[in-house]
Amino acid sequence: MPSNGWRRPGLATSAADEERLRRLGLTIVLQVSGTCAATLGAVRAVLADEEVTGVWSTGVWPGGPSSAPTSSGEPEPPPRPGTVMGSRQGRVIAVWGPTGAPGRTTMALGLAEALAEAGNSVGLVDADTYGPSVAMALGLIDDASGLSVACRHADNGTLTTTTLQAAGHRLTSRWSVIGGISRPDRWSDLRPSALDQVWARCRESFDVTVVDTGFCLEGDDGGAWASRRNSAAVTAMAGADHVFAVADSTALGAARLIASWPAVAAAAPMAEVRVLQNRSHSRFKERSTRWLDGVRELGIAAPVHPVPLDPRAVERCWTSGRSFGERARHSPLRHALRAVADMAVSR
Repeated sequence: MPSNGWRRPGLATSAADEERLRRLGLTIVLQVSGTCAATLGAVRAVLADEEVTGVWSTGVWPGGPSSAPTSSGEPEPPPRPGTVMGSRQGRVIAVWGPTGAPGRTTMALGLAEALAEAGNSVGLVDADTYGPSVAMALGLIDDASGLSVACRHADNGTLTTTTLQAAGHRLTSRWSVIGGISRPDRWSDLRPSALDQVWARCRESFDVTVVDTGFCLEGDDGGAWASRRNSAAVTAMAGADHVFAVADSTALGAARLIASWPAVAAAAPMAEVRVLQNRSHSRFKERSTRWLDGVRELGIAAPVHPVPLDPRAVERCWTSGRSFGERARHSPLRHALRAVADMAVSR
């Protein structure tokens, strides 16, 4: 072994795997490719090289790095440390909330628009397989599920920035929407391996990806449709940089958040989690204080951001199929979400 101690290389099959390993503190990550012998050879090479640091890739050649010929006909040496999978690493924000319509989609729409208005390229992905409504909220005609199309491209090895963006709707030069899955016969497209590729490609395609997830975070039990249905939310939470947990500003909303909190902590162990206390009202400060005290006393230590109640603004947007910036520019709800968005990307 090298004189500087034990090396612990990680093996990644996708950019999403690489990201998780890096968050766990591994400084050497090998991209699995080619034959088993080639990958094993790469591991041995790393363990023998005391100077290897950072991200290291075994290459993209069918036979592994040792089989790639140079112009002189000699095998090309493996790439040096510092090779990163993908040239861009945008952020992923998962917007989750417990059952009971706490306002997940409204929050996701407002955050995505605010991030785009701040100058970021934004992808808004509808990963709520229980009530997909992003396209409907924006008045878009979704003939085919963009998320399903992206997953099929991932399975076929054709998922690129171009095919990902073609699967969605471009609202502005900085904001695109990838629609969700409403048909049960399309849940079979939601293989976790394909979804991991989708989230990794989103990082390369957008500065920020906002994912509107479903409420259920139960894992896959082996391929049953009921469990495959949850894969979009489970993989998005696992790969997210930030999670915004949306809760209704009532006692029932707090109770639902508290009951689901262990599942959130397990699903997103590496993410920064914050709570959006939706539909809060300045006239009920005492009730809001009790709400905050209650969730904190029962173990939720995440920062809480009140989002004001503005039913008229929400109704104008939803009934017309328009965004807050188009129909409710002066809404206090919109201003609150812009502040949350600024905080998310500044960290």
